Amino acid sequence: KDAYPPATNDNMEAPRRGNGQDFDPSAPYRMYHGDAIPGFPQHPHRGFETITATIDGIIDHADSLGNAGRYGLGDVQWMTAGRGVVHSEMFPLIHKNKENATRFFQIWLNLPAKNKMVEPSFSMFWNA
Repeated sequence: KDAYPPATNDNMEAPRRGNGQDFDPSAPYRMYHGDAIPGFPQHPHRGFETITATIDGIIDHADSLGNAGRYGLGDVQWMTAGRGVVHSEMFPLIHKNKENATRFFQIWLNLPAKNKMVEPSFSMFWNA
């Protein structure tokens, strides 16, 4: 769990800058590879699937297939990278008056050899 502080501005940025290698498990929160907003800026995936299940907080997703959206609080995202996709997962600090806790887990599923080059796809399962 990352206990992000309240946002410092309308851009949903953290109060400190990330250095691209912020993974200290003893810190109250981590910037990961983010600069002003914590998270994982654009990076490639190929040959597997990711299932991201949110518990607390918000994740902003954008990818090279044109998908983009904000999800969290029990929503699940299933992304099949297949022959390749570039995407980002950022953790915007949407609250300016309270903590922005973020907690989720991600499962990576290796696709069988015959399916490694399938078309990439993206599905959302909303916690209605």
